[in-house]
Amino acid sequence: MNTLRGLYVTVLSLIIVLSGCFGLTSDGSADDSEADVEQNLAPIVTAFWMGDSSPTLSTAIDPGWNITVYHAMTDWDGSISNAGWDIDLDGGIDYSIYSSQGLTTIFIPETLVVNSLLTGSMTSIVFGALDDDGAWSSSPLITLTFSTLPSSASSTLNTYTSADADDSADPAADGADTLIRMQMTGPDDLAWPFVSITLSVGDNIYTCSVTAGDDCTISQAAGSNDNAWEPGEYIFLSEGAAEICSAQGCDVGISVIYSGYTVAGDSSQTVN
Repeated sequence: MNTLRGLYVTVLSLIIVLSGCFGLTSDGSADDSEADVEQNLAPIVTAFWMGDSSPTLSTAIDPGWNITVYHAMTDWDGSISNAGWDIDLDGGIDYSIYSSQGLTTIFIPETLVVNSLLTGSMTSIVFGALDDDGAWSSSPLITLTFSTLPSSASSTLNTYTSADADDSADPAADGADTLIRMQMTGPDDLAWPFVSITLSVGDNIYTCSVTAGDDCTISQAAGSNDNAWEPGEYIFLSEGAAEICSAQGCDVGISVIYSGYTVAGDSSQTVN
């Protein structure tokens, strides 16, 4: 009997020791600190611009564009508690969304855009969603581009005058000629992305641009804003990729368009 009792005590002692080695608690379960922790899955989102834009009237208090955007979102392991569009990239939702997918019309104020000579007006927006466990997901930044400024979508009161640039018109072998000097007057700065200046000689039409590569090159003088033709500022039109005038007494037609509207001014200029 004493032998059995001793064996029983020995076995019980071993069980107690081994239970500590294998990390079991007093009830035989695994230690909570070593249990697997389930990871929260952030929402899945996608979003894009449908490509449309509807400018508001130039007389609006806050001119801009109405655009249509698409979104879709889901959360695998919970629910989405907050979602929407951030149009000014300040990290806050400006247009709240409650549906898992759909189309939304949002307004982009003109004050948010950046004007570029190469692309016109542009800005970026983003879509984001927050789940019930506090995880955010975001779409990539979505870039919007617009061809006209709503605030300038009306005829300007500006006018321009033209004069011979006093650079003799020579054959192409003598180099590009500076043909015409023009001056703008009026209340408005005319942003270059929305200005179209063309010259014509006979049946030939020549496009002028502030960037290199066009038929005719526009160079500014005396202005303080390289992105606009300012009131009082002179510009010079020179031959670029095309020979426009090769002899003195060349009669050159002039057309200036701003945001689709004709700017009043001299319709032709004789270049000597």
